[in-house]
Amino acid sequence: MRDLADANNARCHNPEGITASPNGLLYAAGLSGNICIYTLSGVEVGHLVVAPNHALLGELYTPEGIYVADNNPGFSGGRLIRVDPATGGFVVLAEGFAAPNAIAQDHHGTLYVSDSFAGAIYTVSPSGGGKTLWKADLLLQPHGNPPFGANGVAFDRTQSFLYVANTADDRILRIAVNKDGSAGAISIFADGATLGARALDGADGIQFDVQGNLYVCANQANEIQVLSPSGALIARYGHNPGDDPLDFPASPIFHERGVYIANLALGTAPNGGKISVLGVPLPGAPSGR
Repeated sequence: MRDLADANNARCHNPEGITASPNGLLYAAGLSGNICIYTLSGVEVGHLVVAPNHALLGELYTPEGIYVADNNPGFSGGRLIRVDPATGGFVVLAEGFAAPNAIAQDHHGTLYVSDSFAGAIYTVSPSGGGKTLWKADLLLQPHGNPPFGANGVAFDRTQSFLYVANTADDRILRIAVNKDGSAGAISIFADGATLGARALDGADGIQFDVQGNLYVCANQANEIQVLSPSGALIARYGHNPGDDPLDFPASPIFHERGVYIANLALGTAPNGGKISVLGVPLPGAPSGR
């Protein structure tokens, strides 16, 4: 684990979301309301002014643009937008969220958005038209601190399940996807309380590698933790010899053999934050279409 870029400036402070283009540009969004653009070597090459002083959380890069979970100042509600990565201009696709957080896309292009305060997953069409409730459940609601329930989302490779991090409860959940695309049963895939000290402590953003291992940002443990396809905790990064420390890691994104991590640095907000990189043995799983 090593530091890649310092985000402690007025443009880029407290990055929460991160995504990557196919040609290797990193787009980090955060509490500034901007999206900062970095090369894979950590050079800041520009920024997009999107919604000043809003909290921009999860991001998803697609050929159509960057989908962003955009929260009002003070987390008084939010919306899903799609940002032009060249100009920063955006269109609003859905409004009326309590706290939109993370975004995944299925093979049909449908977007799945977690709402951390509502304890729910909503679907949104890439053409807009508002949100539709896909799954609400007590397991998706927060029962601890911080009061964020459903957070990071990721499909397994066959899109048979949508995996969801519950930050407050230190758990990874999974929701079966029925053949017609509706939500099936929800279950606990991994429970930090059964996996050892600080396991899944503040489970936040999640991403799969090509073998089905799930990389989890454990934001309160300041670690990246890796779960096997059976839910066993098989690796931890951030406190190993030689690691640069993480600072409230919020979101990961794979690009080739690296996992790039947005460090929110929540304890020092509205200052602080950085981008870290972890070399990994396997690339990330394909996502969306």
